Amino acid sequence: MSAFVPPPPQRPWGHRLFFPAAALYGALSVPLWVAGYFGWLGIGWTPALHAHEMLMGYALAVVGGFLLTRPSGLALTVAFAAWLAGRLAVLAGLPPEFAAPLALAYPVALFVMAGVPFLRVAKSGHNMLFGPVIGAFALAEAQVWWGGDGGRTGALFALHLVGVLMLVMGGRIIPSATAGEVRKQGGTLVERVQPRLEWAGVAGAVLAALTVAAGMTTGPLAWIGAAGAALAGVTAWARLARWRTGAVLKRPDLWSLHLGYGWLGLGWLFLGVERLAPLTGGAGWHVIGAGALGTLAASMMVRATLQREALPPDFSRPATAAIALVGLSAALRVAAASTAPDLLMPAAALAWSGAHLLVLWVLLRVPKRIRA
Repeated sequence: MSAFVPPPPQRPWGHRLFFPAAALYGALSVPLWVAGYFGWLGIGWTPALHAHEMLMGYALAVVGGFLLTRPSGLALTVAFAAWLAGRLAVLAGLPPEFAAPLALAYPVALFVMAGVPFLRVAKSGHNMLFGPVIGAFALAEAQVWWGGDGGRTGALFALHLVGVLMLVMGGRIIPSATAGEVRKQGGTLVERVQPRLEWAGVAGAVLAALTVAAGMTTGPLAWIGAAGAALAGVTAWARLARWRTGAVLKRPDLWSLHLGYGWLGLGWLFLGVERLAPLTGGAGWHVIGAGALGTLAASMMVRATLQREALPPDFSRPATAAIALVGLSAALRVAAASTAPDLLMPAAALAWSGAHLLVLWVLLRVPKRIRA
């Protein structure tokens, strides 16, 4: 099973449902959180709960759009209903005894529908990694509700899991797509997967994630997770440096992926710093959670939709503007951790919302593939 092969025409395509849902939820939830944070609305979202919704709500909707390529209509309906029920449970402020099972339903459904098939048919260690990582989101969800620290550990664990997925998926998609463009220009992309660097980075990222799940984020053993995160960041940059970014500067669908992977490398380094010297205002979290996730998710949603509808992956001006707005939003949000938060946080939220509304507009305008 491959997450990146277009599904057969007789099946419903998960990207048509989950990608627009992710874009819309991203556009609405961040301004809602900022309004609540500043007391403009009477909602009780904590920072951990905001992180939870950006990861288990927004990010996992994007993941569902990629992985649920071959479900039956019933399975896709169940998965989307589970995702929607989890979001409504949080937004409605249901008591934990009701909200927790509803929130847990989607990660479990995603594992059953996408993670288990990977475990059954994967022939390489790279593909086998997807199953356990997808399954671990259910553990992260459980930690959010029953971890005893207000959801912080579960949200941080989920952030690391998202980082692992971006590291692996981006590390395969980006050089493959770049190689095609380099060939068009008469060249060859020699350094593509770079397996040694890939496995070193993945090992570091998984180690950092496991130390979060084990509660080793502070104290004398915090350096273990910090070293793993730093290794993930350094190897991501080392791989990116060999992918000839200069050759794709005229292709927004490609340079946006390179930009997102650059954010990812920086984000992993920040996660390592957070272990040893926590930064104020969640700055470290937002480098990877807004910069890397926002850029890669927006770019991949548009690019994958075009490809799966048998269209050239050429970005329109709105799609390119969306990538620029995501980058602006991430920079503003990181800066807001230490400078003028009353001004920069709302500005970051507006930029993020505008970016995802543009993504939504682009997605809804892509014509459906004509099926025989």
